[in-house]
Amino acid sequence: MKTDLRVVKSKRAIKTAFLELMKEKGYGNITITDIAERALINRKTFYMHYETKQALYDEICDEVIALLDPESTMKRLHELKGHEQRKPVIRLLLDIRREKNVFSVLINDENNMAFLYKLYDKIAPVILMETHSHKDAVLTDEKLLMEVYCTLFVLMLKWWIKNDDTEPDMAIDLILEFFSKKPLEMLGISF
Repeated sequence: MKTDLRVVKSKRAIKTAFLELMKEKGYGNITITDIAERALINRKTFYMHYETKQALYDEICDEVIALLDPESTMKRLHELKGHEQRKPVIRLLLDIRREKNVFSVLINDENNMAFLYKLYDKIAPVILMETHSHKDAVLTDEKLLMEVYCTLFVLMLKWWIKNDDTEPDMAIDLILEFFSKKPLEMLGISF
């Protein structure tokens, strides 16, 4: 089945307009009229493609998360050893860099946290699986632990976007350092 080029162009214009408006005004301050005017379409065209503004937002979030595929990347890390573990993380970081404009708008919008929640939902089970694999780990509150690690992961991604001249290997070293026991040791907490 061949996709109509007009549909592709309209959807692309709608998404671009929406992301520009999110960056300027935030999710909560955008109307369908704003999107239509910016995309140079009428409201009817918008509604041909999306039922609501939230449906548009959800589609963009799902596309970005599918592209990044953090769950699959993190699961592969457990199967690999040594330097081989770096390859999927480098791919993830380069994918984020390639889509940094979209990713940055979604991750930094304080009016709608759905992207962060969807990202957390993808990575939290992997983090939980990893913490359960450590026999010496004592978990008092798994939800708190997941929240801390997910937040740290997102903060590292935000840092990566801002510092896009940083080489992936250096970023990986920093990520590994932050996810190790070293930050706690620096605070004087020993094991």
